[in-house]
Amino acid sequence: MIWTVLNFFILIGGLAWLTSKYGTPLLNARAKGISEGLAAGEKAKADADRRAAEVQSRLANLEKEIAALRADAKTERDREADRIRRDSQADLARIHAQAEHEIEAAGKHARLDVQRAAARLAIELAETKVRARMSPDVQASLVRAFVTDLPRKGGVHPE
Repeated sequence: MIWTVLNFFILIGGLAWLTSKYGTPLLNARAKGISEGLAAGEKAKADADRRAAEVQSRLANLEKEIAALRADAKTERDREADRIRRDSQADLARIHAQAEHEIEAAGKHARLDVQRAAARLAIELAETKVRARMSPDVQASLVRAFVTDLPRKGGVHPE
């Protein structure tokens, strides 16, 4: 039994020596890796908390920003509608003035055409009447009257 106890103590001593020589650095490295992992996790958690706070802050202001954007959009829409309305009224006034000018010009042109046609008809009517009344005796008396009146009106003097 002494040999069994002595073997047991030698085995325990050998295991203790192996554990202290190889196990301690292994456990220390493992502990260091776990510590570094925990520190990185804490840092990542702090970063995530900071980003979550920023998102919450943005979400809190989001309603105000949306309301401001809607108000700006409505103001811009109203301004654009007023500008379009003013431009349309100006275009309508310009078109109206142009139409009145064209109507007036067409009226003047039509009046001139009517006057020309009336003058042409009057001349044709007068020519027809003169031709109807003209005979060789009337022509001769007109020529004599013309020649007689010629010296009085500053024309050629008969010699």
